[in-house]
Amino acid sequence: MNVRYILLFFLLIFSLNGFGQISAPADFFEATEYSDSDYVFVFCTDNANGGSLIADDSTGLGAYDLEWYKFNETTNNFSDVLVDDILINTDSTSSTISNLATGGYKAVLTNADTTQEYVAWIYNNVDIDVEIQFHSDNDCDFLALLTDPYYHTTMYFDTPLNYYDTLTGDSYTFQNKINLYEWTHDNSEYDGFRSYNGPFTSTAELPTENTIFSVMVTDRFGCQAEDNIEYTAIETKADFSWTSIDYKTEETNSGSSDTELSGPAPLLVRFTNESLNGQNYTWFFGDTLWNNDIDTIITDDFLLEPEHTYYYTVADSGKTYILRLFSESEYGCRDSIFFNINVEPSVIEFPNVFTPNDDDYNNVFILTDYQSIRSFKITIFNRVGQVVHEFEGDVRDWEGWDGKVRNGNKAPAGNYFFVVEVLGWDNVNYNNKNLGKTSNTQATGAEGDQGASSNSGSSMFGVIRLFR
Repeated sequence: MNVRYILLFFLLIFSLNGFGQISAPADFFEATEYSDSDYVFVFCTDNANGGSLIADDSTGLGAYDLEWYKFNETTNNFSDVLVDDILINTDSTSSTISNLATGGYKAVLTNADTTQEYVAWIYNNVDIDVEIQFHSDNDCDFLALLTDPYYHTTMYFDTPLNYYDTLTGDSYTFQNKINLYEWTHDNSEYDGFRSYNGPFTSTAELPTENTIFSVMVTDRFGCQAEDNIEYTAIETKADFSWTSIDYKTEETNSGSSDTELSGPAPLLVRFTNESLNGQNYTWFFGDTLWNNDIDTIITDDFLLEPEHTYYYTVADSGKTYILRLFSESEYGCRDSIFFNINVEPSVIEFPNVFTPNDDDYNNVFILTDYQSIRSFKITIFNRVGQVVHEFEGDVRDWEGWDGKVRNGNKAPAGNYFFVVEVLGWDNVNYNNKNLGKTSNTQATGAEGDQGASSNSGSSMFGVIRLFR
């Protein structure tokens, strides 16, 4: 037998045995449940007529007449002849049909000797959709977003495509499933977002700024749908910054609520509201009322910069006050912040030598250290008991003794005596018995007695040596 006829005979058997010859530029395809040679082709499109198919002559020889048919669900067969949007290549070995709706299609190739029939089904996936909704239980403590329908992540759902086995008459419903959820948001400052590969996302920490949440779902065909929802912030975040002020020395020290604040008494602090999304504020300074200071302020003025002075401390250890700021949003959500303010203990230290010789070094007898001193009085005497210098008032105003007597003359070198009356903001009267001794402090008194004394009128005295 001629080899050409043997090859032709083999190709005819190949065709008549039903091997499929329909393909498509689809996003997804899979075999039907009734046949491994008939396929469902899925197009991810928003066009209800977005499908297309390509039928190939299995012999590759051409010279076939080709017709396309659409499945008719009323008659349950491929009875609707198609004539539009059909292209056939020049040698009649391939045909493309386009602008196809969801449904079944059959290509029939005929010549004088043989007939080739190929079946395929198209699903134009214009039906995948997703909508974000707010959970009905959302409040100031919890935010949850849901997709509708939310159950698609765990089970299959029906598509509008039903395909048929024309030999048995059995019908099959084509099914879909959501495989992936990708949650995002547009708030770069917000890190409390919890994203799950599921139909919901949640967070226990609410954003304090309006935020757009998005979800992109991908079904089992690789088709995607997206939805956005704008969340109006109802939560507030309490926050502030602070500045400590010393009007006597004109010194300031600034910081935020996450930095420590420490200073001597009287410690004057100005607070600046940095809260987010608040409407009403309560400042509680954590101090008892003293000298007409207001301990609690309730206000709706965000720009208010309240000032408060912390006076009292505790001997040796100091005292810590707890500031609280409460912020409430217009939706009734509340937040608070706690802040420790450390008032340092009372300290006073004196030198035992000074050299007022105009050399710009150690020219003045002045305190080497002091803090949290409430009242201060010093009187300096020469060896015969004459007063050469005295001061009473705020210790921060004392400029020290420059080594001159009251008539302006320079005091001679030698030993001088001073008597100091000191009351700390810890309500301790400091004297020679309880003054903390340092290496450069010379004071006399009962040795070993470091106990605090609150006796009114107590004083301390010491010796200062003047060199020229």
